[in-house]
Amino acid sequence: MAGKSVPFSARLSPQDAEFIAQFQVEGAHSPSDKIRAIIADARDRSTGAGDYKSALQQTQNMIAPTLRLTRSSERSAGSHSELVSRLGDWVPECLAYFASWTGAEAELSAEELTRLEVGLVQRSVTLMESILQMAITQRSPCYDPVLLNEKISPVLELARIISTTRTQA
Repeated sequence: MAGKSVPFSARLSPQDAEFIAQFQVEGAHSPSDKIRAIIADARDRSTGAGDYKSALQQTQNMIAPTLRLTRSSERSAGSHSELVSRLGDWVPECLAYFASWTGAEAELSAEELTRLEVGLVQRSVTLMESILQMAITQRSPCYDPVLLNEKISPVLELARIISTTRTQA
C-alpha cells in the first residue's frame, strides 16, 4: 500500500479541534494537512532529524512561539534584551547541530565523536564570548542592566584561575 493514503478517523475534544483550526503550519490549510504535518513533525522528532537543516527547522519551530511572544512584549514594553535575542539565535543552532548527529549510524566512530565535540566547543565558546561582550560595561543591554555584571563574578574568577594556572605551567 505504499504511496496510497489511508483514511483515518479520530475523535477530538473541542479544545483539540479548536487548536487544529487555529494551528498555523506552512503549506497546511485543511485539518487533514495540519494533522499530516503534526505527524511528520512527531516522526522527525522520534527518529532524529538526521540532517542539520531539518534539525534547525525543528528547533527554530520549537522556540518560535516564545520568541514571538518575547519580541511582541518587548515592543509593547519599549525594552529589549540582547541576551534573550542572542540566546534565541544560539539555542536552536546549537541544539540543531547536536540533534543532526542522530540517526547517522548505530554508533559514532572515535573520529565522529571528536568532530561532534569540536563543534559543541566552538558553539559554547561563541556563546561565552557573546555574553562576555555584554559584560564589558557596568550596564548590559538586558532588561535588568546590572544583572549580568552581578552574576558574572564567578565566571571571571574561574577565568582568572585558569589564566594564572596556565601562565605558571
